[in-house]
Amino acid sequence: MYKRFLISSFVLLYLCITLTAQLPANYYHAAIGKQSSELKTALFRIIQPHTMLEYYSLSNSFRSTDWHPNGYFWDMYSNIKRSNWESGGLNREHNLPKSWFGIGSNDINLAPIATDLHNLYPSDAEANSKKSNFALGVVGSISYQNGVVKVGSNIYPGYTGSVFEPANEYKGDFARDYMYMVTCYEDYANIWQSTGTSSMLQRNTYPVFNSYAVKLLMEWHRNDPVSIKEIDRNNAVYNLQSNRNPYIDHPVLAEYIWGKYIGEIWDGTNDLPETSEPLIYEYNAVNNSVFVKLNKPSKALYKVYSLMGTLIQSGKMDSSSLITLKDQNSNQNIEKGVYILSVYAGGRRKTARLLVF
Repeated sequence: MYKRFLISSFVLLYLCITLTAQLPANYYHAAIGKQSSELKTALFRIIQPHTMLEYYSLSNSFRSTDWHPNGYFWDMYSNIKRSNWESGGLNREHNLPKSWFGIGSNDINLAPIATDLHNLYPSDAEANSKKSNFALGVVGSISYQNGVVKVGSNIYPGYTGSVFEPANEYKGDFARDYMYMVTCYEDYANIWQSTGTSSMLQRNTYPVFNSYAVKLLMEWHRNDPVSIKEIDRNNAVYNLQSNRNPYIDHPVLAEYIWGKYIGEIWDGTNDLPETSEPLIYEYNAVNNSVFVKLNKPSKALYKVYSLMGTLIQSGKMDSSSLITLKDQNSNQNIEKGVYILSVYAGGRRKTARLLVF
């Protein structure tokens, strides 16, 4: 695990409060109950509509999104502390290279994808130039380094060529940025560019990333968890362009789309128990009940959610139980509709979509 810093209970509390206070109620409710490619498309429909900003004025926006508490632009590309943009040395850098977008060089201020603050950061001009449009990777033989970033030949399995490698403390930031971009701009699937072999993208809506990219980005996403810096920046960008990065708000979404929960239904939480196939579901619509049988554990907990993410019912069950579905607030049979059942057993979770009719 990359060690960004030790998080005290106070910091954890602050993190939770910050996220809860800024995330609009039900922002992701349309994605609940979805899985894999349909989950990614649901997120696309949520985050794609947003305010388009003006590219050349973004340096002013960086004072809201990337201003370090100690009074300078937070540059993920170098350790140089610059507090005055006009003095030079800083660029507006697209983390996911602009040459991969499939738009003309003259369209920089015409296409929302080119001015999206979730992908634009203040960067050291020299490091920006050296980064070029290389894929992300792990550098072996170094051609450029400045103490924060590296450029050189790749040693991460699956790709041979020159790559750009950020500092360990920012690898998760880059991964979640790339995930955001291929989600928010799913409608660009037919024009993603492959610059030589350096692009990590395929011309499809799912999975979009090639196999090398999926493995690398998921590893970086897991090893460098979401930081307070990212949460604060996500909130600041939302204030400016009215959309959010779902992989910062709910990091587990990456697992449901590209990771270990592919094929599983997202229930709207950030739960990350180990997955397996410990449960068998049978639904009895006639009696408004669901029969759940566990393969191994003798005890389990269960929760029933509406598609809006509201907890309807919860309780304990044995290895084989018939659960009568009732609204725990009214004690009445639940209304007709689609619900999510999550069963927790042996440190694992299994979800199923229930149709009540």
